[in-house]
Amino acid sequence: MPFIRSNKVLFLLFLLIFAFKSHAQKIKSEDVVAKHLDSIGTAEKRASVKNQIVVGDAMVNFITQKTAPLLGRIVLASAGEKNFLGMKLGSVDYPSERFSYDGKKGKVSFVRAGIRSVLGNFILSNESILQEGLLAGTLSSSWALLDTASKKAKLSLSGTKKIGGKEAYVLNYLPKGGSDIDINLYFDKETFNHIRTEYKRISSAGIGITPDQSSRFNESRLSLVENFSDFRAEFGLTLPHSYRILYTITGQGTTEIEWTFKLNEFAFNQNLAANTFDAEAN
Repeated sequence: MPFIRSNKVLFLLFLLIFAFKSHAQKIKSEDVVAKHLDSIGTAEKRASVKNQIVVGDAMVNFITQKTAPLLGRIVLASAGEKNFLGMKLGSVDYPSERFSYDGKKGKVSFVRAGIRSVLGNFILSNESILQEGLLAGTLSSSWALLDTASKKAKLSLSGTKKIGGKEAYVLNYLPKGGSDIDINLYFDKETFNHIRTEYKRISSAGIGITPDQSSRFNESRLSLVENFSDFRAEFGLTLPHSYRILYTITGQGTTEIEWTFKLNEFAFNQNLAANTFDAEAN
């Protein structure tokens, strides 16, 4: 009898494990997107947002240069598919940063005459980040996943990964027409909050005039990571109040720069100026 009872227990455990695995395998990319949208707010509340403005404190840390960080302010504005991100910083060399998409064209301002920042160059060379509404995630009302039907991007679930000690679903995002960069979106497995976006690109090593010269070139690996945390309610929507961007490039050396934002002002459905979504006009 004890033997039969133990077999029954083992059989029940097997069924539970199998059922759990089957459930985990059944979740699809569209399920993650649907649950993520619910994590932001109800469909009615999301639809009520015609435009969105977010303001906060900004800090830029040049990690590899080991110079003093820059302090300033950030403004994010969005309406429909249009979006704008601007920073004002207290530096002669890096006074400001502005990106915009007006529904037709993406723009990146110069930080000085004829010169863009490394972040600006990356965004400009990968304009789909602005066009798709990926930059700044749910801090923008043009967020890519709010309207997947019109974006027509290919979304595929590629398992889970631990982010900050928590399990997260990973969705690979491929814009319509393809992209030179690999884009992955991360969603907290419990809350389905969007907590990270990773953009990665590998460039082949350069070719020199001689074999010896070619051997000195290394492939370059570029990574831009957006992290989102401190989710709280604003206007009935659950949005992050902490936003961080980390830019890293390795190859002929390493460059690391970090932008950290603490967001403390949120406004919705405001009267926006016509040139709000023109980085060259602000």
